Amino acid sequence: MIRRTALLAVSSALVLTALTPVAADEVDPRSGTQSFVTTDALVEVVDGPADDDATTIDTRLYVPSGATAATPQPAILITHGFGLTKLATEVVAHATFLARHGYVVLTYTAQGFGASSGCVALQSRTYDVKNAQQLITQLLDPRPDVRHDENGSVVGMVGGSYGGGIQLNLAENDPRIHAISPGRTWNALQYSLNPNNRVVPGDPTGFSHTLNDQGVFKQEWTSLFFASGNGNPVGGTPPGLPPEPAGSCVQDKLASGEPTEVAGVPCLGFHTEVCRTFATVSATGDATAEDRALLADSSGATQIERLRVPTLIVQGQADTLFNLNDAVSTYTALRRNRVPVTMIWNSGGHGGYDSLPGECDVYGRGTGGEDFRGLDDCYLSLRTLAFLDEALRGIDDPSPGFTWFEDWTEYAGSGANDEQYGQAPAFPAMPDVVFTPTGTDQLARAGEVVASEGSASFVNPPGGLPPAYSETSNFSGPASSPRTDLPPAEQPGQSVSFTSTPFPDGLVSVGVPRAELLVTHTGPGDLVFFGKVYDVSPDGSAELVHRLVAPVRVPAAEVGVTRFNLLGFAHRFEPGHAVRLTLAATDATSYNRKLPDVITVDTGGGTFRLPGVLPRVVPPVVRPPVPTGPAGGDRLLPATGGSGLLALAAVLVLGVGLAARRRRTALV
Repeated sequence: MIRRTALLAVSSALVLTALTPVAADEVDPRSGTQSFVTTDALVEVVDGPADDDATTIDTRLYVPSGATAATPQPAILITHGFGLTKLATEVVAHATFLARHGYVVLTYTAQGFGASSGCVALQSRTYDVKNAQQLITQLLDPRPDVRHDENGSVVGMVGGSYGGGIQLNLAENDPRIHAISPGRTWNALQYSLNPNNRVVPGDPTGFSHTLNDQGVFKQEWTSLFFASGNGNPVGGTPPGLPPEPAGSCVQDKLASGEPTEVAGVPCLGFHTEVCRTFATVSATGDATAEDRALLADSSGATQIERLRVPTLIVQGQADTLFNLNDAVSTYTALRRNRVPVTMIWNSGGHGGYDSLPGECDVYGRGTGGEDFRGLDDCYLSLRTLAFLDEALRGIDDPSPGFTWFEDWTEYAGSGANDEQYGQAPAFPAMPDVVFTPTGTDQLARAGEVVASEGSASFVNPPGGLPPAYSETSNFSGPASSPRTDLPPAEQPGQSVSFTSTPFPDGLVSVGVPRAELLVTHTGPGDLVFFGKVYDVSPDGSAELVHRLVAPVRVPAAEVGVTRFNLLGFAHRFEPGHAVRLTLAATDATSYNRKLPDVITVDTGGGTFRLPGVLPRVVPPVVRPPVPTGPAGGDRLLPATGGSGLLALAAVLVLGVGLAARRRRTALV
């Protein structure tokens, strides 16, 4: 480990780089927002296991005109996505928007990036959380224009991806954090990079992602992370890029002369422990106990019982890096602990998917350019503001507990696209439609004729090659859209599928599908497969919903009946379409098993649960004749099971549907 010993007291290490505050442009007075000034500073902090590793953090403070000693305001802490800095559009957009609405905003560049020194530490408690705590202590606590309580500054947090990953950890360990809004980020980093969607017996929520020791290494995404975090090569700074800051991870490792630091690991920009974890999992597909401990240090899920502040979770439906199950895991844990929590499933997400007009997901490309004033007319920014105003200012926020973007609806063309969002008081929003896999590759639901039980087998090829194709993982950004010209495809003999009968009236499905199946295999070691949900058209073509793939790994000693989650989505199956459950042996995005294997699914007693509401399938009923009588006299009711029961069933189904039906409300 490379350390630079702090020579100065932390309290005296503030270096101002913008001595004269820069005034913001005046805004349209009709918007009711404020002007503000900014100040940049380099701040010395100490971190590491022994709190003796000196690090310089690059910061910017936004102070609105309405924040004074007489009218102190709450503060917001924001950092950036992976590989970015405090100057990233997503940071400046949020900071400008919130400062214009009267919040004091502190933004910073995380260690290992930009002008901040140190090595990338994956938003860990050992490094990044300590840095953020000291920034609050040095830059916010002394200010009379920042609101305080008995613990110090009153602070909220927003930020996405890497900037969202620190929020659970920091809120769990600092009482000055009063509200958080993590966007498109992780719950447990081990699940996100080495996922396992197997539900461990005894899991209280069905989404406790820290209970599986091993997963299926998400090789494409993790390799992209390490490529972008490597810093500059040994030969120096590439042309056109700013030089590495003094005390950067690259410079410190090269200056150390230690062979293990310079040549022994392929990721100079990261802490050595992180590099070793990446090397181990990349080579073997397995995480050691030390690897799991390191990832746990960066995961709020491992201390989730300590999180007690209001939380707004925003997650992208098409995100294949941090999927909706990450958000659901955090949400269900907080609900179980009676912590105020709301959740938004917006469009877009990591993987090159744009958010759609009217949302203004500042973490993607749908920000409306550099006109940050446009955020006053956007769904996600207005929801974030309403959430912060309630948590930090006591202004009531009437927003529902769970909302989801409906990509089958149309945008009105201007302003917030709240009309494209469905809503429910809480998650889950709707009950499950239960299907039974059959021996004839069908998904039969209650009331349908179920064919005889049977089994179906598929193979894992030697070396895991060639794999099935779902997507080419990539970061959001210019020219990074997914390979729409290359649709998902299964390899012959490497998968089995079960398909429902078509939905005559279609089906809206919002939630996390689940399955419980008897799956066995002939090969040695753990059982690995990938679960997928397809939308099947009347012509037989199939669409992998949002290109989502759910890896499942079952320990060798526990192979048998397996409960597992598919990945969550909000999707409309059009009239005449069907749902298909597919289990596959391989996927191009992941570390596939290298040894050949034969995997068998036995259909007897298995279930597949798809969130949604369907008309009840009722077998034909023979109704007895209704006796006649004098006009106005008594008549006998039909026997039980006749039209009266059918009417009751219809009322019940309608009631369930209405319970999940969206209620449109104005945001402002």
